[in-house]
Parts: sequence; C-alpha cells; structure tokens
Amino acid sequence: MVIALRLKNFYSLKEYATLDFTADINQRNNKDNLPQNLIDFSGEKYVNIIGVFGSNAAGKSNIIRALDFCRNLILYSHLNNVETEFEFSTFKFEDNQISEFYIDFVSGGIEYEYGFTIDNQQIIKEELYYYPKKRKAKIFVREGSTYSYGKGLITRPGAVEASTGPRTLFLSQATAMNRQLAQEIYGFFSQKIIIGVGEMNMSSITPKEFEDYKDVILTALNVGDSDIVNIRLVTDAEGRNKLYTYHKEDPSIEFDFDTEESDGTKRLFFILFRLLKSAFSGATIFLDEFDLKLHLRLSEFILDFVRATHAAQLVFTSHNAALMSSENLRPEQIVLVNKESNGNSDFFAVSDFKGVDSKMDIQKAYLQGRFDAVPYIGSSYNIVEKFIANSNGKKI
Repeated sequence: MVIALRLKNFYSLKEYATLDFTADINQRNNKDNLPQNLIDFSGEKYVNIIGVFGSNAAGKSNIIRALDFCRNLILYSHLNNVETEFEFSTFKFEDNQISEFYIDFVSGGIEYEYGFTIDNQQIIKEELYYYPKKRKAKIFVREGSTYSYGKGLITRPGAVEASTGPRTLFLSQATAMNRQLAQEIYGFFSQKIIIGVGEMNMSSITPKEFEDYKDVILTALNVGDSDIVNIRLVTDAEGRNKLYTYHKEDPSIEFDFDTEESDGTKRLFFILFRLLKSAFSGATIFLDEFDLKLHLRLSEFILDFVRATHAAQLVFTSHNAALMSSENLRPEQIVLVNKESNGNSDFFAVSDFKGVDSKMDIQKAYLQGRFDAVPYIGSSYNIVEKFIANSNGKKI
C-alpha cells in the first residue's frame, strides 16, 4: 500500500507533485463518507483510489511517467555502467538538474520511507527508513560516496557499497547481491507498483487465469450494455492464445476478439485482467487515461472493482468530470492539475480548498472553474465562427 508519493523536477513537475493517500477524516461531513473507499492500517485511514483530473497538456500523465522512470531505476540500475545516461527530462524552463523521488509505503505490515535525489549523471542521495513500533529508524543513508547504516539490517553493507557505482541505486545493487531486506523492498516495487496495462495481447494469459476471471469479464461487459454473452480462449499446438466472443443475437456464431471487437471492449478486457492479476495482493495500480474508449458505467465498474478488493489501490488520470461525482470519490481522492504560467504542473487535492466537503457538487464547481484546473469555460461558437469567416473572406 502506498501512503504518499512525491516527485520533483521530472518533465513538467518543477515543484513537488504529491499524491497523498491519507484520508481526510477531520471534517465532520467527510469522516464517514464512502467508507468503502478507505483502507485501515495501524489505526489510520487511507484512500484506495485517487483520480487525477485537468485540462489537456496540464501534466497529468507526467506524474505517472516520472514514477515509471523511478521504478525502473530501482529495478534495473544495478545493470548500469559508467556511460549510462538517465533517460528522463528535467523541467526545461529552469536550469535545475536536481530531481527528487520519495515514497512512503507499507510492505509486509511495515511502513517504510524510501527516496533518492539524482541529476542527469549520478545518484546524489539515497535513503531508506522504516517504522518499527511506530518510531522512525534508519536502514541506510547515502550522501554522495558517504554511507551510514542502521545496525544489523543490511548484511555486509560494505561489500554492497563497494559494488555500487555513481549511477546505481544502493537498493538495486543490494538486491542483486541477495541482501534479504533489500529484496523485500525491491519486491514491493516489482510486484506491488503496477504501471499501465502492459502489452495488450493474449500471450501472458494462462487458460486457468482465463477461466478464473471469465465471469467477472462477462459481468463487466453486461454492465456496459455489451451484447457479448460468452467468451472462449483457445490455445493452439504452438501455445498461442486466441480469444473468441459470442453475441446474444446468435450465440453459435464466433467472432475473432482481435479483429472483430471494438477497441473499447479490448481495452476493458486487458484492464480487468491487469486488475485481477494484481489487485488482490494489495498492489497499487497507475493507469493513464484509464477510461479511454470506455463508457462511464464501465469506468465506474472498474472503480467498484477496486473498492471491492478491500486491498488494492488505483491512481488514474482522466478528462471525464463525471467521475468526480461525490458518489464515486471523496474530496481528497480528487486531485486536480493546473499548468502554471511558468510551465509547472501544479497538483492539488480538492480537499485543500476551504468549504469543500462531501455535500458539495464537486463536478459542477470544477466545470465552473472554481478550482482553476479546467480548460476554457463557455461557448467557443463565436470564436470559431469568426475564424471561419476570416478564413473564407466572408461572414457565415
């Protein structure tokens, strides 16, 4: 479970972009709102879904792009050599090459804090803490070439340190050298942080998984008013999977899923498979424009699915203001992104505004521009009419 995520100086994120999963239970009208959207850990409440909304090019996707880069650095930087360059862009409108990543998370029932600071050539700082008995304790801290360690937590840390280059995270190298605690943390990032739906093909689906998940897929299709009444997975002699669908008009006629079903149906299928394969383990799933080509009812079905697991978390970006309904999300679960005049993408939760609670029509307030994260408000007809008239040299 993720408690908080913070990134700085990645792409359009000049200042800290923060996703905080801490539930806002201080306001009387919000305390008991949508209890199915809350996860309890150690007596504290955290939300299971965060929706990120904003206009086109505001920078919604960049927080997921930045997280994807940081996750890959954790998983693979032990393979880096002295000539490796980090493949991401810093904020282009200011000459600041220092980027920061921080995450507060729970793994195996223990809370950890992990973070690192980098420029485009090296690791500047890296640190890992944990909370035994709710008190913060150091596992390791790296500042340049200087390391310090909590007692007895990393086996033979000096050997790992000696093998860790300037472009390699200590956590990644310690995992490669079979240090148990490092492997546990590494496992969280490899198995519990899921970004995107992966390659949308049938090769990664086993027949057993298909049979286990088939009923949920059909239920989702029914919710979306699809006329598909059955689906069948066939594996050929070479181990290749092929999916066929059958429609209520004539269930005896077979349709090729790859070539004869809509893009929306295919996207829903793979999103649900991604959720089903990871959600029950308590994974946090990050999906950019997750509702692309999906009907609103199907998008809401996916949110309900996450809630029903009582373990998974979902972070999604979307342009669909209808998902801001107070029937779907608590105010602190709605994060808005506004592109500032200096080019920075400013992330802020609706709950940060005074007077916002579960009784407010947040969707209406957003579309009215009250939160300063909505595109042009009002009719564009007169603007377009004038443009066309000027282009044609005459009035329409």
